[in-house]
Amino acid sequence: MNPEEASTLANHLFSRMQHESQITAKVIAALPDNKTHYRIHPKARTALELAWHIISLETWFLDSIFQGEFYAASSGAVPEEIKTGRDAAAWYTQQFEMNFKKASKLSGDYLAKPMSFLRKFDYPGVIYLQMALSHTVHHRGQFAAYLRAMGAKVPAIYGGSLDEPGE
Repeated sequence: MNPEEASTLANHLFSRMQHESQITAKVIAALPDNKTHYRIHPKARTALELAWHIISLETWFLDSIFQGEFYAASSGAVPEEIKTGRDAAAWYTQQFEMNFKKASKLSGDYLAKPMSFLRKFDYPGVIYLQMALSHTVHHRGQFAAYLRAMGAKVPAIYGGSLDEPGE
């Protein structure tokens, strides 16, 4: 991939990520305070653990792109100060805004450069933006299923939902 192609793809992905971040924050904030420990299955993460997985891994992807190499993510434990979905959404929004400003300044030359992903494969940095976006969207859908199963309201995501029709 050449720098011009990387820059063009990055601009498209930055636009998508900015849009998707608003939806992600809204969906995570919909977690009722009294349902943070809800599990859809005994082997599954709690709702708050899943929310943390979504937002912390997106942050990890961006941080790794900034470093130019991907290392193993941290243990994934929810920080003590994150007690609710609203706390998680606020943390995510703050991190996303900070990282987005930094990411949108990355050059096409930088984003075209291959980066090692856990020493398993090397792709141009811009490809990891798509991986971050896909990871977030995938698990956000899983999180929406948690919301429905626990009896919470599911916000509109790509159009209306039963709880937010016509959005």
